[in-house]
Amino acid sequence: MAQVLPHASVPPVTRYRPNGSGNCLLELDGHYALAATGAGWGFAAVDWVRSIPLAAAQVSGGWVIDDQPERLRRGAGLGVSDIEPDAALAVAMSGYTIDDAALYRGIELLVPGELIWFAAGQASRSRYYIYRPWRVRPASPAALENELAATTLAIMERTLASLGGRTLAVPLSAGRDSRLIVSAARHLGYKNVRCFTYGRPGNFEADASKAIADKLGYSWAFVPATIPKHRRFFASDDYAHYFEFAESGASLPFVQDMAPLMELKNNGFLPDDAVIINGNSGDFISGNHVVPALRQPAHGASDDARWQRIIGALLAKHFKLWQSLATPANLARIETLLHRSIERAGGALGDPTTDHGLYEYAECQDRQCKYVITGQRIYEFLGHEWRLPLWDNAYMRFWEGVPLNEKSGQTLYARTLENLNWGGVWRNIPVNRKTVRPRWIVPLRLAAKALHAPLGRERWHHFERQYFQYWMDATCNAACEPYGRVWRDGRGARHHIAWLAEQYLARHGVDLNEFAHES
Repeated sequence: MAQVLPHASVPPVTRYRPNGSGNCLLELDGHYALAATGAGWGFAAVDWVRSIPLAAAQVSGGWVIDDQPERLRRGAGLGVSDIEPDAALAVAMSGYTIDDAALYRGIELLVPGELIWFAAGQASRSRYYIYRPWRVRPASPAALENELAATTLAIMERTLASLGGRTLAVPLSAGRDSRLIVSAARHLGYKNVRCFTYGRPGNFEADASKAIADKLGYSWAFVPATIPKHRRFFASDDYAHYFEFAESGASLPFVQDMAPLMELKNNGFLPDDAVIINGNSGDFISGNHVVPALRQPAHGASDDARWQRIIGALLAKHFKLWQSLATPANLARIETLLHRSIERAGGALGDPTTDHGLYEYAECQDRQCKYVITGQRIYEFLGHEWRLPLWDNAYMRFWEGVPLNEKSGQTLYARTLENLNWGGVWRNIPVNRKTVRPRWIVPLRLAAKALHAPLGRERWHHFERQYFQYWMDATCNAACEPYGRVWRDGRGARHHIAWLAEQYLARHGVDLNEFAHES
């Protein structure tokens, strides 16, 4: 979807103006990307969560809009010398860039709820929607529960109606979000549903999801994950082609359920007409990502201390893929970028009970809308439509205003779903119980943990990550790197996404280790 916008000369882009033009886009529902041209003008926009990425670049004296940023980069002739250092550092430390930064200078990436308008030789960016979860609306617990129940039901009714009777395929876990999708389908009488789960044999996710599917009367399949199988996947042409297809210019591609879906297509469980709906990202929007450090308001704290809590929580949670990169200089660079991004969106300190909203905004715009939602490219790559009901505009409007005490720990979400008890799967089937698999590693891990007891929790967690986590990864995506390299490496990789980030940057000619030496 490449479109050349006619201009005799290409002026610099005017940086976005929050709440600028684009009010008509606020009336659109669904997930989309738009691009259009006319006599002397051009226009491009993405939906509230950037579910389909768009990018713009100057090519041969005009603007080109494309939904394939990597294709656009090549067309613009951009190379290693055009890498944006701060963007590359952010990717190295988290897997994604911050705010509107692209990995390459010269690429303009649209952020969630943004449009670019070209007319009369001018180009400008404008945010028509910004998710602002610090704008809390007072309401009683009962009123919030009633509103959430009605909103959820209306969203699911619209979503299921859009399928036209086609197969609804749901990656079903032991959590709340995918359980919501399938239980709402049963409550609303949708019969053509297939559920699947993947991971190591014997994991709790598989047992719980099978119990949910059985209770609802839906077909269910389990795709066992093994290290050898995933090694073959990461070495395959399919993976290489997907990696390029899913390039967003702002994050490494999401790969988690691609291998299981390919297997389900090959064995006939997933029909060609299947529309895939995952639980993305009820877990985030309903409050489960409000970190413990922000669950209690910082009454009486200085502004500096409050900002340190907010930014510090973001750094600790999302920007430490590699311990070797968590230098004071690197953390200070990322802190500046995060602070600037929040303030550009209108985020400011107000009532201390809304500080969590500044944190949530940053995670929403960057991690959720760049990295997590990139997972929808898997379905497109395999030829399937998808829906994102838990990122519906109505859901974003609702959750934006929920106060901290009802959002923290998914208090309101869990209470509402358990009280509704759609399909009868909410009270007797546990949520997110953890199990250690494979079984052979359990005694080894317990023995090692006992030996590390005198050394403290931090030493134990470092040891566990380096030697055991590879085998305990429930999805087996740790197989993206050989185990021998993982256990010998001393840079402190947090998990397999750290290795994927290194691979992603290497494809663009960036050596992750260069950032470890900056001070």
